[in-house]
Amino acid sequence: MALMLFAGSAQAAQLTLGECIAAAIASHPDLAGSAAQVESARATIGQNAADGNLQASAGSSYTRGDSEYSDNSGSYNTGVSLSQSIYDWGKRNLKVKGAKQNTEAASSDYMEMRDTVIANVKTAYYGLNDAVRQYAVAKTRYDNYVKRLDWAKSYYKVGTKAKIEVTKAESDLATSKLTLVQASSSIAQNKATLASAMGAPMLAIDGVQDALGYQAWGISQDTAVQRAIASRPELAAQQQRVDYAKTNLELQKKGLTPDLSAGAGYTVGNSSAFEDNGWNAKLSLNVPLLDGGLTKSKVAGASADLKAAQAKLDSLSNSVMLEVRKAWQSLLEANESLTASQKAERSAKATLDLALGRYKAGVGDNLEISDAVEGYATAQSNTVTSLYNCKTARLNLERAMGGLEAK
Repeated sequence: MALMLFAGSAQAAQLTLGECIAAAIASHPDLAGSAAQVESARATIGQNAADGNLQASAGSSYTRGDSEYSDNSGSYNTGVSLSQSIYDWGKRNLKVKGAKQNTEAASSDYMEMRDTVIANVKTAYYGLNDAVRQYAVAKTRYDNYVKRLDWAKSYYKVGTKAKIEVTKAESDLATSKLTLVQASSSIAQNKATLASAMGAPMLAIDGVQDALGYQAWGISQDTAVQRAIASRPELAAQQQRVDYAKTNLELQKKGLTPDLSAGAGYTVGNSSAFEDNGWNAKLSLNVPLLDGGLTKSKVAGASADLKAAQAKLDSLSNSVMLEVRKAWQSLLEANESLTASQKAERSAKATLDLALGRYKAGVGDNLEISDAVEGYATAQSNTVTSLYNCKTARLNLERAMGGLEAK
């Protein structure tokens, strides 16, 4: 997906947020590594189950020795053996159960990484949107100063304005040019940030669609917390690790339980190949009596691991609930700030229009128009920042709740 985006960049196509997220999910190295960990954990299920399956082996040997009591001839031995565990008092089943729980925990870790990758892409995408809009604000400010300089020159030429009007206009225009250059550089930097978030740091991004439009999101704080408890992948992963700790404790308690197995074999050999053939079969019961306190120590360790895992789950739950509450409050603040900044922008626009009209008519002065241009530019910039803050605040709340959508 990333290669396709790179190849298409020369066509100046604007990437959508969904396309950027899809590319990151398909090729981000962090996700690839997390997926590999899931496969590794899944493989341990089969490894632990294999102990209960039929085992077979074959071997062959040749031995030759020399002594006064031997005829200096060699002996041959070739055989095939089979073994099968019959009953181990549930130890194998507990190992398989624990392996499955570890696999589920790894899968939840993958979903956490997926949420992180999506959140990073969205943050970078909104950052690029913000940079593009801030550039437009800087361009409007620059254009207003160009217009003001043209008027100042014309008034000075006919003698209705002093030379200082032209000098001040040139100074303000130069300052606004510097801001415009800085805004352009910010766009390039944010493109690099987005490419890195997508897992392709050298990806050439021509442009992205604007996604800073915002509508208020009506979700209660209690609902947000409940969704986080139900959907947050970190909580799911830690709960599965608590379950694994319980399973491991059960397993360690079976350290002194018996094992019952059966075996059979067939061998051929003696002083020459195939001289003596025979088969054997056995049924074995192994009953451990003493292990020097090993089982007791393992049980104590497993019990401590369970307490630690449960404590970590409780602590993580508290952190998640706090994170959700703070994110919810930040979104509320961002919404109110957006309303205020939009109102201030409308007032600043009216003031600028009035100042431009007065200056064009020759009755305004440089201080009045400079204040109006700067005031409008600041108000526009504040509105863009407020829109960006609203989008990131909602993203932070969605991230805190878990299960981010890939769009």
